[in-house]
Amino acid sequence: MTLAESAGGEVERLLKEHQQNQELVDKIGSSYYQIIYPVQLRHHEKMGISTREVNQPKFPQRGYDGSYSGSGGGRGRSRTGKHFHRTSLLIKAFNHKFRLDLELNTQLLAPNIVQKHYLPSGFAQDSHREIEHCYYHGTVKDYPGASAAFHTCNGVSGVIHVGNETFVIHPFYGGDLSQKHPHVIFEARTKSNKGCANSGNLEWRTRSIRRGSSHHAGLVELIDRNGAGRYRRDVRETTKYIETALIIDKAMFQKRNGSTRTEVVHDAIQVANIADLYFRTLNTRVSVVYIETWQGQNQAQIDGGKDISKAISNFNDYTSRNLYKIDKDTTQLLTGETFAGGEVGMSVPETVCTPKAVGISVDMNPYEPHLLAGTMAHMIGHNIGMGHDDNRDECICRDWHGCIMSQSIVGLENVQPYKFSECSRLDYIDALRIGHGLCLLNKPNEVELRKNCGNGIVEDDEECDCGSALDCDKTDPCCDGITCKLKKESQCATGPCCDKCILKPPGVICRDAHNECDLPEYCNGESGQCPPDVHKKNGNPCGMNSTGFSTGYCFNGVCPTQAAQCERIWGYSGTGADRVCYEQFNSKGSINGHCGKDGNGNYIKCEPENIQCGSLQCKDGDRTPVEDCCEHLYSRAIISIRGTEYECKSITGASTNSNTPPYGLVRDGTPCGDNLICVNQTCVSIFPYIDQTKCPTNHNNLECSGNGDCTNNNKCFCKFGWTGPDCSIQAHITTTYPSLITSTTSESTIIMEKKTTRYGKSIRCPCLLLSIFSNPKKTTTTNSSVCYVLLNNFSLSDGFVLDILMLLFLINTPCRDVIQNTSSQILPI
Repeated sequence: MTLAESAGGEVERLLKEHQQNQELVDKIGSSYYQIIYPVQLRHHEKMGISTREVNQPKFPQRGYDGSYSGSGGGRGRSRTGKHFHRTSLLIKAFNHKFRLDLELNTQLLAPNIVQKHYLPSGFAQDSHREIEHCYYHGTVKDYPGASAAFHTCNGVSGVIHVGNETFVIHPFYGGDLSQKHPHVIFEARTKSNKGCANSGNLEWRTRSIRRGSSHHAGLVELIDRNGAGRYRRDVRETTKYIETALIIDKAMFQKRNGSTRTEVVHDAIQVANIADLYFRTLNTRVSVVYIETWQGQNQAQIDGGKDISKAISNFNDYTSRNLYKIDKDTTQLLTGETFAGGEVGMSVPETVCTPKAVGISVDMNPYEPHLLAGTMAHMIGHNIGMGHDDNRDECICRDWHGCIMSQSIVGLENVQPYKFSECSRLDYIDALRIGHGLCLLNKPNEVELRKNCGNGIVEDDEECDCGSALDCDKTDPCCDGITCKLKKESQCATGPCCDKCILKPPGVICRDAHNECDLPEYCNGESGQCPPDVHKKNGNPCGMNSTGFSTGYCFNGVCPTQAAQCERIWGYSGTGADRVCYEQFNSKGSINGHCGKDGNGNYIKCEPENIQCGSLQCKDGDRTPVEDCCEHLYSRAIISIRGTEYECKSITGASTNSNTPPYGLVRDGTPCGDNLICVNQTCVSIFPYIDQTKCPTNHNNLECSGNGDCTNNNKCFCKFGWTGPDCSIQAHITTTYPSLITSTTSESTIIMEKKTTRYGKSIRCPCLLLSIFSNPKKTTTTNSSVCYVLLNNFSLSDGFVLDILMLLFLINTPCRDVIQNTSSQILPI
């Protein structure tokens, strides 16, 4: 088809003005396509294709964060992007006249869905922001058995399955969502591929429970004898829910060059929406509970051009260490990589409801999302316990071109399957009957579509929501329960920077620094919530030892060193063992030393270059672990090499901290050599994990002017007494006296309180500021108040500087922010 055959010049204009449209047409390739103009039908009236319930500006650009900036100057802003619950579309193409009756897929997105985004710097950003829900399932009038899955955030995009035909629709970028917004529709024909990599050793587990095996029959018989008939009926009739975590790797972003993170996320959700359409035939729903993006760099080693089995082993290790706190039934990696064997997917069979329930699906064409959805449905099928349809006499597939669990994934004559076979259904039911997948019977919370003031959830334009008006005075005195707005006299409702409905002043600390690589956060005087958590940039030296040298690097807000990890487990004086312990045990791949587990639960031997990144080997400290965190096993060995004895202690167990790997493994970011750190039990260069973007500099090109720390978001955190974007401006510090100061006429009476520190030295309070001279015995006074330190027979050699830095000036106490540095000048007050 030529452009001249399309209606009007709008198509030509959009092709010229927006490169994305030309890429769309080019990707279709030799497929025959048509330019169409979908129309929405509501209340017997034809209208534009926007399905939003509220008026929004005209289509500005592809974006899904719920805010819009149209060129027409239109007003309107939607945080949730609420869409019609039901609507219809009219599409004319290829001698078909489709009337699609669509219903919002309310089960697709969990209301408390968590998003984690890994930035190029390695910093992880968590988000609970609600995703605009514009995902629909539909039927096609006058086409029995036909089905469709669409998303309509910015135009009509999706697939229609009619018999052995699959039609794919995409909107032209830059259209106005009117009845004249051009779209492309084409009939998809899947190219052949090597299919699923689950075969041989990975297939036997599924075959072992298939119908007809004596062991399986015995289990069913036992269940029947114990009166599980009602439960058996529930398995068949009850709706099941697969709570799914989606991971999107770097190659997925590269395949969508120029797309934003939110655009790629919504592409992945549409894949889940289509997969959910396929599982509905089994009375099962796919619900997305977690999304993680690896836009800057992969968090697990997923190497294109290599064996896919290695990739899934690495991915399984990653999810076991990092995602076990996420309440999910399966974790699926969507990748843009191409693997050595040409396979498009692989998963760990019969593992649903366990941390090992993972799968990898290869995105073959970003413009044909049903291909990736079919692959992901196939991989989840293996997780549940479904085997391949091939070479099974009892297998019945009602579609001549094949079903989803075909080993090839692609059906006959390159027609993409979109239904499960009868044997897949029986495999599924059998797996549930013997106890596999019982978590699928738990129903996730359905997205609430009809929202209102008084439901206890802050949404849309509400400033607060304390439930019913009668309860509000008891639960939230700051909120008007009728309007869900703050009361006239209230500045805020909740948060660490909100005190009795009044904002705390700027500078009040609301989140302490947890360690030397973390930074405190202060209220800004504008919000009741504490600002986002920030920390020092990756690569900052930390972990100073007794000789004054750093032993580690800041990594994502912590300072992971072998010594610190050993001391935490084995108590005071516990430290990292000698290298010979790592060489002796971690190279063996046993419970006493390993680099994690493979997909079958076997311990992995550490490669020579990775031995310091496997099991944490310690010495000294207590003979038994002092940290009682979880069930664990530990060992202690003394080895002798050329007359020298070495103590080697290790421990293994499941950590209770979601930020750490399984108990006993070296933490990510721990040094394993010069400029080398451990990541996923592999010793790698630290430089890819350091954001090369610099913080603001002064005229000497010195970051933060030497008066602050560069944070993970490339902004300066200034030391006390300095301000400005580059910390180059001395701050004019005004101090509000605490309540210990009372005023009588024109003079102030300062109540002096003598306190004794743990160092046996006296400090007089209140203090505005202490500035310590090179002679620590000198007493410093200020014009504003008496403020001095009695340092009897105390010198710098006694560790004065380190000790005095431990004195913190706490909020509402006489002494606050005492020391920030040691200098020979008094900082201005």
